[in-house]
Amino acid sequence: MADFMRKLKNTMLGASLQTKLLLFFLPLAIIPLSVLGTFSYHKSAQVVQQQVCQTILESLSQVNYSLDYFVKDIEQLTMYIYSNRDIQDVLAKDPNRPLAEKHQDKQKIGDILEAFLGFKNWDISIYLLGENGDRYFTGDLLPGPYDDYNPNWGHFRKMRLAGGNVVWDTHYTMKKTDDFGVVLSSGRLLKRIDTNEPLGYLVVDIMESALADKYKKAHLQPGGQMLLLDRNGYIISSTPSKHKVGTKLDEPFVDQVLAGSKGFFELDSGGASPVMVVYDTSEVTGFKLVNVLPVEALTKQSSSIRSLTLLVIGLGAAVSCLLAYVLSVSITGPLRKLKLLMRTVETGNLDVSFASKYRDEVGQLGRSFNAMVHRIKQLIDEVYNKQLMLQEAEIKAIHAQFHPHFLYNALDSINWLARIHKLDHISRTVVSLGELLRFSIRKGEPLIPVREDIGQIRNFLTIQLLRYGDKLEAHIEMEEKIEELYTLKLMLQPIVENAITHGLEMKKGKGCLYIAASLPGSGCGSKCATTASACRSTSSNG
Repeated sequence: MADFMRKLKNTMLGASLQTKLLLFFLPLAIIPLSVLGTFSYHKSAQVVQQQVCQTILESLSQVNYSLDYFVKDIEQLTMYIYSNRDIQDVLAKDPNRPLAEKHQDKQKIGDILEAFLGFKNWDISIYLLGENGDRYFTGDLLPGPYDDYNPNWGHFRKMRLAGGNVVWDTHYTMKKTDDFGVVLSSGRLLKRIDTNEPLGYLVVDIMESALADKYKKAHLQPGGQMLLLDRNGYIISSTPSKHKVGTKLDEPFVDQVLAGSKGFFELDSGGASPVMVVYDTSEVTGFKLVNVLPVEALTKQSSSIRSLTLLVIGLGAAVSCLLAYVLSVSITGPLRKLKLLMRTVETGNLDVSFASKYRDEVGQLGRSFNAMVHRIKQLIDEVYNKQLMLQEAEIKAIHAQFHPHFLYNALDSINWLARIHKLDHISRTVVSLGELLRFSIRKGEPLIPVREDIGQIRNFLTIQLLRYGDKLEAHIEMEEKIEELYTLKLMLQPIVENAITHGLEMKKGKGCLYIAASLPGSGCGSKCATTASACRSTSSNG
């Protein structure tokens, strides 16, 4: 891993600037856009899911209201049958009456029951089970448990204990494979109104299809399952799958549904796809309508949002790529041009110029490059001109070497002639002039010891004394420590020359030039003052 990261780092550092800008700019643009798009999609999907669940819940409430109305109609029907005078009279008759009379009673009760069923298009069956043995019903057959019923068992026991009030009971067996038959029964204990004597039992069997029709018109999502549960969690009716009708619901969410009254929640069933459970409870019967549907069925409605989000992300990525490319080219293009110009300069061609249209950092760098190239050309020209001047100076110096040698030889000849004729003052003057000439044209450091500069002053004064004769007197007082110090070459000679020319030459009589140098606190103060006083006295007397 460390080797891979090191290789990746070296690759990134060795990549071109345009590649680096693309690699760094694109993630900065695409990643936030993708995160924002994904977050927006999930948030909108949650909102859509909640809105759909809320719509389903409202639809279940409407179905429950319809079921409650249906239940009340059934209860009202049982009350009509209970209070019908003809039914009361027939069920109170002697069980041993003639067959013709029984046949007439059967037709009469059948007409009454059919008349009750004619008001509504209900898929129900009505059974009148008299204590006198009469059996009247609307269906094709009379079930065995109704023909020979046991008043102490099941639904009949509930009716007997209710004392004439309506009771409800669910059926947990199915009589056919395709037709799931009776799933709910309502019944009353029939009593004679005037004497309160038991006359028999009224049973209304409700078919599963009668209940299923009530919630088929609800707002159901494809792929979902609708369940109608009783208070104990048994399935009274379901759609589209009906194979579990009559059985107790065995799902992880059954306890939460039975404990609550209404709402919806998401259930993650482990390896299977998550489902949404929406349920509502009837306030009249206590039955629960449950709609179980996969979350995928809900998120299908947000597919347009997902498509739009992906489209926006795609367009954003495309625009980001385009902008990154344009930006990288706009930045690296001038830099590449500047790099090519630098390579041209490296070859020695200085006739280049960077043309910048902008005032950004790259433009400033280009202008600095132009200024640098211009300055280099100037320096090269200056160095070239200096070399030419130096060569010319060296040639002139070679040509001029003849003149100093000639002067030195001439002065030396004059010196020997003066010495031969014993003209010492001329000899001294010539020697001093030669020393001055050598010192003035000597090459070397600009700083020399004060001792050497004072020596040339003495040579200069020797020549001046020969010129002025007794008109000029010169004194030099110099401490040894000062002679070891350094000064600029020929710095004192112009001062001495100006003092003689402008100070003493125009003076009438004898002049005195006094040159003294001492360090602060040295013992030369009184001596120098005495010498200076004597020099002033000489000058005054002259």
